[in-house]
Amino acid sequence: MRQEKVTYCRICEPLCGMIATVENDELISLRPDKQHPLSKGFACPKGIAFTEIVNDPDRVLHPLRRTADGGFEHVSWDTALADIGERLRGVHRRHGSAGIGWYFGNPATFSTGHTLWTATFMNLLGSPHVYSAGSQDVNNRFVASHFLYGNPVAAPIPDINRVDLLVIMGANPVVSHGSVMSSPRIREGLNAITARGG
Repeated sequence: MRQEKVTYCRICEPLCGMIATVENDELISLRPDKQHPLSKGFACPKGIAFTEIVNDPDRVLHPLRRTADGGFEHVSWDTALADIGERLRGVHRRHGSAGIGWYFGNPATFSTGHTLWTATFMNLLGSPHVYSAGSQDVNNRFVASHFLYGNPVAAPIPDINRVDLLVIMGANPVVSHGSVMSSPRIREGLNAITARGG
């Protein structure tokens, strides 16, 4: 039975509203939700393309371990985690805490549990090496927030729909789709500011 389910994209912070078409628990398609109060029918190509990612025949759905011939074999979660733990202990013994780093991408950033677990895990290891997608595209904003507000993650979000004047330096929110501005319809918002004379 085919159903349409209201959901949202978890790739970045605007969290654009989506409609998922599902049949027999399989994702058939994604499209922007015109009824969503913020995104109002906008979604970038990455969010819409998640149908292809979810249904990719090469998508990894269970732990795999490399074999001697260069292939992969299925292993249980217990086996995979025990192997990873042993290898991680080996790295820690040989190189210490500084030999271990963590990278997490955008979807993990918007998961409170993931973020808290990562911080706790890395603090217990004593490693300062935690990197995220922000390391590639918004560290400048984190540094500015650190110096302006004393906290790197205190990132004020401009109210695009009501601001009278907006000064943007070193960024192009139209290209980045309003990244770190939480404004999924950024082009319309900026055009509205211009129309108001800002």
